[in-house]
Amino acid sequence: MYLSAERLAIVNQKILETFEDTSIAWQAIPHWDTGDPGQSRVRDDVVDTPGFLNLDLAHEDLQVTLVQTTAPTPDSLIAEVTFATTKLAGTFDTTVLEALGNAALLNLPIPYVPYDPPNELLDALIDARAKVENEGYRAPSCLITNTKGLKDLSRLEAGYPIAETLLETAHVNALHRTSLYDADFPAVHPDGSEAGVDKPATLMVMLGRRRLIPYCGAPDASPGEEPVDLAVSVFPSLEVVGETADSKLELSVRIRFAVRIKDPKPLVFLFGRPVVAP
Repeated sequence: MYLSAERLAIVNQKILETFEDTSIAWQAIPHWDTGDPGQSRVRDDVVDTPGFLNLDLAHEDLQVTLVQTTAPTPDSLIAEVTFATTKLAGTFDTTVLEALGNAALLNLPIPYVPYDPPNELLDALIDARAKVENEGYRAPSCLITNTKGLKDLSRLEAGYPIAETLLETAHVNALHRTSLYDADFPAVHPDGSEAGVDKPATLMVMLGRRRLIPYCGAPDASPGEEPVDLAVSVFPSLEVVGETADSKLELSVRIRFAVRIKDPKPLVFLFGRPVVAP
């Protein structure tokens, strides 16, 4: 054992706090503890056709000196671990958000051409709201968008931002931006014809919810009623691997989890083609 129990507890607490502050998926999707750190499979609880999922281990490795582990204060160790935790949260988000996007694409996407913002975007958001509510998920939704989508939502009309009005009308109380959904698509002219120029498109995924979950409040929410949750057997924490050949200490920040998309119907994909001037 290369870390005292007290120092390990301090570091693990900091890892969990950093993960909660950094990960979009952790903030937006409720999770449940499997109760068995060694568990490798869980039920997926897919509606009507249940099956099983493998729990995946994501980890970010780092090396520290033995001096850092035994210093009077844990500041240097925490700095190293916090940096690794941030990278782990990015890896975690990639897995979860890609799963959400792929599941949403299996439903009928809502395309629109945002040449008349905010009207085109508002219509698309209301259509997405209708799809979600028709499936019984009538609590405020979560919207995950890319950078272009956030710009579209943040436009000014008559000197005032339209984001609050758009999100309130769409019954959305949680908005998250991710570069994972940034992509280039062929632009179009206002008449819909191809412009032949690649520009960033607006991509959004609306996630319906049965219960009221505050913004970034998913870690404290019950996952049972929600269409998507995270099964976690090993929470974000530190693993002490051992001493290296050059007398450093190999550590690993890890999490073992599975994304459970129990009901894909309230996942709605919105796709706005970029427009160029005629």
